[in-house]
Amino acid sequence: MPNPVRKASEIFNAVLAQAKQELLIDGAKAEAFLHKGIRGDERAAAFSRFLREKLPEKFGVGKGEVIDHLDQRSGQLDVMIYDQASCAPISRQNENVLLPCEALYAVVEVKTTISQKELNTSFLAAGKIRALRPFGATFVAPRQDGLPANDKNHRCMYIIFGYTSDLANDSKWLEKENERARLAASEAGISLDCVDRIIVLDRGMLHPANSGGSWDTDSDATVFLESYLHIVNLLNRESRRREPVDWQLYAPRGSRSWTKLPGGARANARRPVYVKP
Repeated sequence: MPNPVRKASEIFNAVLAQAKQELLIDGAKAEAFLHKGIRGDERAAAFSRFLREKLPEKFGVGKGEVIDHLDQRSGQLDVMIYDQASCAPISRQNENVLLPCEALYAVVEVKTTISQKELNTSFLAAGKIRALRPFGATFVAPRQDGLPANDKNHRCMYIIFGYTSDLANDSKWLEKENERARLAASEAGISLDCVDRIIVLDRGMLHPANSGGSWDTDSDATVFLESYLHIVNLLNRESRRREPVDWQLYAPRGSRSWTKLPGGARANARRPVYVKP
């Protein structure tokens, strides 16, 4: 018998549809500000709030910077998803946190409008993430062709999330957006797979490394749902593989060695015990 078509959960879809609507409302409210940077900050904050409400408590959501044990920095990031169950930020200020890269699972850069300039900026930032050295190693590209994830390497998903694009919303949109992504990667001198997804809420989704994507002008709810599921699936897989942060990597390496002192536990254990007759 053929497998029946799996019906999506109406309750789950309704909850995410409501969350998407709230995100759009918050985005519209941001238009009250004339300054482009403030509008962007408000939209990134709205996206962060959505993630905090929907993700399990073990995942922290914040903005700020990421560093590695070599003091390489990511630069400012709009939305960072990290392990807060077993790792506190190195520093937590009023609005921003400083994270060790070993705790970082995903980065989402939120853009009001996807343009060539915004793509260029984001690909440069994605290259800085890929250059970090978690656990003394590197973040790896997505595994292809069903390769197993038993190599003990780690992934950090990088997503560019835009409310819209400055390209015409027609059948050529995906192809043109893909061309712009390739140009941005070339200008940054990095691999296309440093960016996992380019998501345009009112259009669809692009997978740069595979030159594939989906165009859906009828339902931005579908785009939002797929975006959320991509993030959640990565978090669930990666969190099961990721070992705890090794803070010894960040500690100073002293030149002095340990010195044995008399009267230690082993010396006492060998000393004969006098018993009064």
